[in-house]
Amino acid sequence: MTSVPTARFEPVPLPSLPPGELTAERLEPVLREWVSSAPIRALAAASGWDWPSCPDTGELLARLAELSGDWDFRRGAERNFIGAEPAEVNGRVVPEELIRAAAQALGLVSATPVPPERFTSLVVLSGLVRACVNRTRHARALLDEGVAAASVTVLGGHRELRGDELVLAKEQGFGDAFDEADVVLAATRQAFGLGEPEQSEAAGPSRNDWNDELWAASARYRWPGAEVLIVPSGEPGRRVNTADQLRYWADRNGIGSDDRVLLLTTQIYVPFQQFSALQVLGIERGCSVLCCGVDAESSFLPGLSFSGRSYLQEIRSALQAASRLMAAVS
Repeated sequence: MTSVPTARFEPVPLPSLPPGELTAERLEPVLREWVSSAPIRALAAASGWDWPSCPDTGELLARLAELSGDWDFRRGAERNFIGAEPAEVNGRVVPEELIRAAAQALGLVSATPVPPERFTSLVVLSGLVRACVNRTRHARALLDEGVAAASVTVLGGHRELRGDELVLAKEQGFGDAFDEADVVLAATRQAFGLGEPEQSEAAGPSRNDWNDELWAASARYRWPGAEVLIVPSGEPGRRVNTADQLRYWADRNGIGSDDRVLLLTTQIYVPFQQFSALQVLGIERGCSVLCCGVDAESSFLPGLSFSGRSYLQEIRSALQAASRLMAAVS
């Protein structure tokens, strides 16, 4: 049995343009360079795809986003149910070593330092219980290390806790939480040493157990310089997503062209969240945005050991977000 050669790729910078340059003319070459990079081409070849012959970058992104349905290992489930078995695509196993090398080059593995700039807002996105803890703790660490931000907002939404989340929430001292919104508030207060909020408001359904009607509920908790915003879904019948959260926050806080936003997530989601934020905040609001992440080294709780399937899933998310970004300016 022959061994797989060690895969190595040069780092591929994420497209990042100031708001005034988020035009089709400026985005087209940088998005084409990103999507045509060696790691994405290598993953496409290993997945058995014929590289699309598309002179139009928007068409190329849309076609690759469509092909990346082969990397959809979630099938509607939560990310912590993806599993660690080999990534089999079109009857072939994509080598784990290749996936990890590509993910490293594409910025899904190791965090990069936050530049020494002053941000008007540090915005922390929510997720699974482990992510809520790690991201709020990392936000506090960034501020303690000298990252300058005039305000901190932690965004969340209503979502039923599943699997090991219930146990982990209890272990972190969050009580009998059944909902992500409860975890977001508890993790924020714990990370920043906050007491009872000075201002609070809530709207929509309120329950002591889970029901999908909670997707429509919202809440806001405020302290000097900090807030937790629980965002309702943008559409009936589904839970809130990142775009909903960013639009709702921007509307409530009057975010515009004078703002510079530092967005915090987990490193594996940085490319996807950067593209989404460029669309929602950069194009729609005209503000500057930079996405940073918590990686294994900076995690407060031991981070999940992501499998090759997880990395392919999130590269798929990035392709989809990049396609939507190109469509938004076209």
